[in-house]
Amino acid sequence: MVVKPPAPSHEALLALESKYAAIAELRRARDRGEPIPERAVFKALAERFPGALHELDTLPLDVVDARLAAIRAVVAGGEIEPWMAWMASYHALLRAGLHIRIRTTKDRTRGAERASELAADASSHAGIEVDVAFVHATLRPPKGRLVGVVYTRLEALFGEPASSIRATLFPRLRDRRPEISGDDEA
Repeated sequence: MVVKPPAPSHEALLALESKYAAIAELRRARDRGEPIPERAVFKALAERFPGALHELDTLPLDVVDARLAAIRAVVAGGEIEPWMAWMASYHALLRAGLHIRIRTTKDRTRGAERASELAADASSHAGIEVDVAFVHATLRPPKGRLVGVVYTRLEALFGEPASSIRATLFPRLRDRRPEISGDDEA
Protein backbone atom coordinates (compact mmCIF):
# COMPACT_ATOMS: atom_id res chain seq x y z
CA MET A 1 0.00 0.00 0.00
CA VAL A 2 1.40 3.40 -0.99
CA VAL A 3 0.94 6.09 1.63
CA LYS A 4 0.20 9.46 0.09
CA PRO A 5 2.20 12.18 1.82
CA PRO A 6 0.16 15.02 3.22
CA ALA A 7 -0.35 18.08 1.08
CA PRO A 8 1.23 21.27 2.34
CA SER A 9 -0.92 23.15 4.81
CA HIS A 10 -2.61 26.42 3.91
CA GLU A 11 0.00 28.15 6.09
CA ALA A 12 2.84 26.45 4.18
CA LEU A 13 1.31 27.59 0.88
CA LEU A 14 0.97 31.15 2.16
CA ALA A 15 4.61 31.01 3.24
CA LEU A 16 5.66 29.83 -0.24
CA GLU A 17 3.60 32.64 -1.73
CA SER A 18 5.44 35.18 0.42
CA LYS A 19 8.79 33.63 -0.50
CA TYR A 20 8.18 33.85 -4.24
CA ALA A 21 6.77 37.37 -3.91
CA ALA A 22 9.95 38.39 -2.06
CA ILE A 23 12.22 36.70 -4.60
CA ALA A 24 10.34 38.34 -7.49
CA GLU A 25 10.63 41.76 -5.89
CA LEU A 26 14.34 41.31 -5.14
CA ARG A 27 14.98 40.22 -8.73
CA ARG A 28 12.99 43.13 -10.17
CA ALA A 29 14.79 45.60 -7.91
CA ARG A 30 18.12 44.22 -9.10
CA ASP A 31 16.97 44.47 -12.74
CA ARG A 32 16.03 48.11 -12.13
CA GLY A 33 19.54 48.78 -10.86
CA GLU A 34 18.46 49.51 -7.30
CA PRO A 35 21.02 49.16 -4.51
CA ILE A 36 21.52 45.70 -3.07
CA PRO A 37 19.41 45.34 0.10
CA GLU A 38 21.05 44.98 3.48
CA ARG A 39 22.43 41.58 4.40
CA ALA A 40 19.63 41.13 6.97
CA VAL A 41 17.08 40.86 4.13
CA PHE A 42 18.87 37.86 2.64
CA LYS A 43 19.58 36.32 6.03
CA ALA A 44 15.89 36.46 6.99
CA LEU A 45 14.87 34.86 3.68
CA ALA A 46 17.47 32.11 4.08
CA GLU A 47 16.51 31.40 7.68
CA ARG A 48 12.84 31.09 6.88
CA PHE A 49 13.40 29.24 3.60
CA PRO A 50 16.77 27.47 3.49
CA GLY A 51 17.72 27.14 -0.17
CA ALA A 52 15.76 30.22 -1.26
CA LEU A 53 18.92 32.19 -2.03
CA HIS A 54 19.80 29.53 -4.58
CA GLU A 55 16.43 30.16 -6.23
CA LEU A 56 17.04 33.91 -6.09
CA ASP A 57 20.39 33.49 -7.83
CA THR A 58 19.48 30.85 -10.41
CA LEU A 59 15.78 30.80 -11.29
CA PRO A 60 14.77 32.92 -14.26
CA LEU A 61 12.23 35.57 -13.34
CA ASP A 62 9.59 33.97 -15.58
CA VAL A 63 9.86 30.77 -13.52
CA VAL A 64 9.59 32.73 -10.27
CA ASP A 65 6.52 34.55 -11.60
CA ALA A 66 4.94 31.29 -12.80
CA ARG A 67 5.48 29.68 -9.39
CA LEU A 68 4.01 32.69 -7.63
CA ALA A 69 0.96 32.65 -9.91
CA ALA A 70 0.48 28.90 -9.43
CA ILE A 71 0.62 29.20 -5.65
CA ARG A 72 -1.78 32.13 -5.69
CA ALA A 73 -4.18 30.01 -7.75
CA VAL A 74 -3.97 27.24 -5.14
CA VAL A 75 -4.53 29.67 -2.28
CA ALA A 76 -7.63 30.82 -4.16
CA GLY A 77 -8.89 27.23 -4.32
CA GLY A 78 -6.98 25.57 -7.15
CA GLU A 79 -5.27 22.20 -7.19
CA ILE A 80 -1.96 21.72 -5.41
CA GLU A 81 0.82 20.76 -7.79
CA PRO A 82 3.41 18.16 -6.71
CA TRP A 83 6.30 20.65 -6.80
CA MET A 84 4.56 22.74 -4.13
CA ALA A 85 4.56 19.85 -1.66
CA TRP A 86 8.14 19.03 -2.61
CA MET A 87 9.28 22.61 -2.08
CA ALA A 88 7.49 23.03 1.25
CA SER A 89 9.03 19.76 2.46
CA TYR A 90 12.44 20.68 1.02
CA HIS A 91 12.55 23.88 3.07
CA ALA A 92 11.27 22.13 6.21
CA LEU A 93 13.73 19.23 5.93
CA LEU A 94 16.66 21.54 5.24
CA ARG A 95 15.60 23.68 8.21
CA ALA A 96 15.49 20.52 10.38
CA GLY A 97 18.89 19.39 9.16
CA LEU A 98 20.49 22.76 9.79
CA HIS A 99 18.90 22.83 13.25
CA ILE A 100 20.49 19.46 14.02
CA ARG A 101 23.89 20.50 12.65
CA ILE A 102 23.96 23.71 14.69
CA ARG A 103 23.15 21.81 17.87
CA THR A 104 25.88 19.26 17.28
CA THR A 105 28.83 21.38 16.18
CA LYS A 106 30.61 20.83 19.50
CA ASP A 107 28.99 17.54 20.48
CA ARG A 108 28.77 14.82 17.84
CA THR A 109 27.50 12.21 20.32
CA ARG A 110 25.02 10.05 18.48
CA GLY A 111 23.68 7.75 21.14
CA ALA A 112 20.11 6.58 20.71
CA GLU A 113 18.79 8.89 23.41
CA ARG A 114 20.64 11.95 22.06
CA ALA A 115 19.54 11.18 18.49
CA SER A 116 15.92 10.85 19.62
CA GLU A 117 16.13 14.20 21.42
CA LEU A 118 17.62 15.85 18.34
CA ALA A 119 14.93 14.36 16.08
CA ALA A 120 12.12 15.58 18.34
CA ASP A 121 13.67 19.04 18.70
CA ALA A 122 14.29 19.39 14.94
CA SER A 123 10.78 18.15 14.12
CA SER A 124 9.27 20.74 16.41
CA HIS A 125 11.51 23.51 15.08
CA ALA A 126 11.02 22.75 11.39
CA GLY A 127 7.38 21.66 11.34
CA ILE A 128 8.12 18.31 9.71
CA GLU A 129 8.61 14.90 11.27
CA VAL A 130 12.20 13.65 11.20
CA ASP A 131 13.51 10.49 12.79
CA VAL A 132 16.74 9.15 14.23
CA ALA A 133 17.86 7.92 10.79
CA PHE A 134 17.55 11.49 9.49
CA VAL A 135 19.62 12.73 12.42
CA HIS A 136 22.38 10.21 11.70
CA ALA A 137 22.32 11.00 7.98
CA THR A 138 22.46 14.72 8.76
CA LEU A 139 25.55 14.26 10.90
CA ARG A 140 27.33 12.29 8.16
CA PRO A 141 25.77 13.46 4.90
CA PRO A 142 26.80 11.94 1.58
CA LYS A 143 29.68 13.88 0.03
CA GLY A 144 29.43 16.19 3.04
CA ARG A 145 26.30 17.85 1.65
CA LEU A 146 23.15 18.11 3.75
CA VAL A 147 21.03 18.68 0.66
CA GLY A 148 21.71 15.06 -0.39
CA VAL A 149 20.04 13.88 2.81
CA VAL A 150 17.08 16.15 2.06
CA TYR A 151 16.63 14.80 -1.48
CA THR A 152 16.87 11.21 -0.23
CA ARG A 153 14.12 11.92 2.29
CA LEU A 154 11.97 13.69 -0.34
CA GLU A 155 12.31 10.64 -2.59
CA ALA A 156 11.13 8.39 0.25
CA LEU A 157 8.25 10.72 1.17
CA PHE A 158 6.90 11.28 -2.32
CA GLY A 159 7.92 8.16 -4.24
CA GLU A 160 9.60 10.23 -6.95
CA PRO A 161 13.26 9.96 -7.92
CA ALA A 162 15.40 12.50 -6.10
CA SER A 163 16.89 13.59 -9.43
CA SER A 164 13.43 14.44 -10.79
CA ILE A 165 12.52 16.38 -7.67
CA ARG A 166 15.80 18.31 -7.81
CA ALA A 167 15.40 19.07 -11.52
CA THR A 168 11.87 20.33 -10.94
CA LEU A 169 12.67 22.47 -7.92
CA PHE A 170 15.93 23.90 -9.22
CA PRO A 171 15.94 23.75 -13.03
CA ARG A 172 19.18 24.84 -14.56
CA LEU A 173 19.22 27.43 -17.30
CA ARG A 174 20.80 24.95 -19.68
CA ASP A 175 17.86 22.60 -19.06
CA ARG A 176 15.53 25.31 -20.43
CA ARG A 177 17.47 26.09 -23.62
CA PRO A 178 16.35 24.52 -26.88
CA GLU A 179 18.57 21.76 -28.18
CA ILE A 180 21.31 22.90 -30.54
CA SER A 181 22.30 20.52 -33.26
CA GLY A 182 25.95 19.94 -34.03
CA ASP A 183 25.51 21.85 -37.33
CA ASP A 184 24.56 25.04 -35.48
CA GLU A 185 27.61 25.11 -33.25
CA ALA A 186 30.41 27.53 -34.06
